[in-house]
Amino acid sequence: MDGSKLYDADVPTHLKADDWTLFDKVTYGGLGYGSFSLPSNFFVIILTCLFPPLGQIINTIGDKITDYPPFFTWDCLKVIFQPSSDPKRSSNFTKIIYSFLLTCLFYLPGLAYVLGNIVDSENENENENENENEN
Repeated sequence: MDGSKLYDADVPTHLKADDWTLFDKVTYGGLGYGSFSLPSNFFVIILTCLFPPLGQIINTIGDKITDYPPFFTWDCLKVIFQPSSDPKRSSNFTKIIYSFLLTCLFYLPGLAYVLGNIVDSENENENENENENEN
């Protein structure tokens, strides 16, 4: 038997190019063409997994990083040191300090804390967008 015939028999031919899932593309090839999208916070999550306080800083700064040098401006520092408007919530600087201290305690507590903050900020952004659309 020819090896290429075995491979051809395994490839699902009943799928159109648009119907391939990520599993199909990884298994049978095809990541180099077609559409492939990443979540908007993919790189923040990768940086968070590498060093959680850095992920917290990037999550805090958000859209204040500019597209041109210097990327980190005074507006970024203002956002980091800005006190919280809600007295029940921690300030941004406090969140960064907590993430650093929790990361010093065997890494996983800091990772869980920062990933939770990322999810909370995503939910807040979605709620703000829904409120703007209603008005």
